Amino acid sequence: MFFDSIAFIPSLIIGSALGYKDYTSLNFYQYLDSIGREIMYKVDSSQNVTYWPKENTPSCKSNNNEIWFGYVNYPGILGSSDFVICTYNIWNYFGQREFVYEINSTVRHEAAHSAQFCKGGNYHLGVDKRKFVGYPNERVYGPNSIYRNLTYGEQLMELEAFALESEPYLVSRNLDRFCF
Repeated sequence: MFFDSIAFIPSLIIGSALGYKDYTSLNFYQYLDSIGREIMYKVDSSQNVTYWPKENTPSCKSNNNEIWFGYVNYPGILGSSDFVICTYNIWNYFGQREFVYEINSTVRHEAAHSAQFCKGGNYHLGVDKRKFVGYPNERVYGPNSIYRNLTYGEQLMELEAFALESEPYLVSRNLDRFCF
């Protein structure tokens, strides 16, 4: 079976919209650490943008050789957005050894985008640019980056999200600050 060693059961509600707090029934939730669960609670409870947590939606499928591990849509006209974790892509790309770590990193990354969208007109959270050195910079500007063709502002948003993958408490504080 596909998820031998980790008790991973494919969701029966893949890609469907859930009600308030139903995100806890999504498969990725069981692999979150305590701060990851707190972050998901704040994303789901956001007052400035309504986020719909989902998992493995059709948009998770590879486009132009891009592999998405998660995404948050820009809030639509009704102020709502999908918050999606592409669990199958994470498992297929990283395997069992890094799966739990990458699930948590992806939730933090997408939650950083959630805070940016909650902020409104100026989407940048003001992360210290020294945090962009190394991994964030390589992910956005590296030779295999899927972000190279974005606008400068969008690239800055991605740099912040990558930098905040290792700063879950800062992600949580930004959600508090901008989403409530």
